[in-house]
Amino acid sequence: MKYKGTAYLILIVALLIVLAAGCSQDQAPGTGSADGQVIQTYGEAELTARPDLTRISLEIETRGDTAESAVEENARLAEAVRSALFQLGLDETEVKTGSYRLFSYREQEPRHIGPDKLELDVSEEKMIFQAYNEILISTEQLDLTGELIDTAVQAGANRVNYISFELKDPGPLKMEALQAATMQARNKAEAIAEGAGENIARLVSIREERAGYSPMRVEYDLAAAYGAGEIQTPIDPGDVKVTATVIAEYAF
Repeated sequence: MKYKGTAYLILIVALLIVLAAGCSQDQAPGTGSADGQVIQTYGEAELTARPDLTRISLEIETRGDTAESAVEENARLAEAVRSALFQLGLDETEVKTGSYRLFSYREQEPRHIGPDKLELDVSEEKMIFQAYNEILISTEQLDLTGELIDTAVQAGANRVNYISFELKDPGPLKMEALQAATMQARNKAEAIAEGAGENIARLVSIREERAGYSPMRVEYDLAAAYGAGEIQTPIDPGDVKVTATVIAEYAF
């Protein structure tokens, strides 16, 4: 019985050795996962381009003692702004309504309680209505950006939410940035391998981390721009940036 148990033990050990050998043969020789010989690099690229589209968000704010008065005044000014923009050469596809809001709140009238003192009189509360009408401009005529704003303000717009310079189709530039990022990742891997006295054998894996672009957003202070009483707004669009990043692994 003792010899039989020993034989069984030897047989089990032999089977384990055979299974382990088979598993090791399943691994492709020379891969990074088998022997750890992998270089991981991070490639990035940033390209710039001149924008070919501008988007402007204007707003008309009106107040009134009634909802009707606030809405009517807002509609009058909005029509005046749209007409002025059309006279500059824009069309219906380039000028649209972005959003429309109507709010109400109670306002307390101040009263004198002394020669130089005021307080809010709760008994003299009145309802105030505010209407907001956003007008969105989207045009390829970038050279008109400053003139469009000046014209709209003169016609009745009293807020500039933002000015954005963009690309109509950023896709091709994104692909170009991805190619540049991939080349940088490989160049880094080759430099590391050369420094270690090795050579790159093959690409093991690569993945895209990010590819996108950032429009140039201009913050516009209407009060500061027109505080001096001169209506002249030169706006020069800057470049937009397209970026891409990849992570690659190379076997050596």
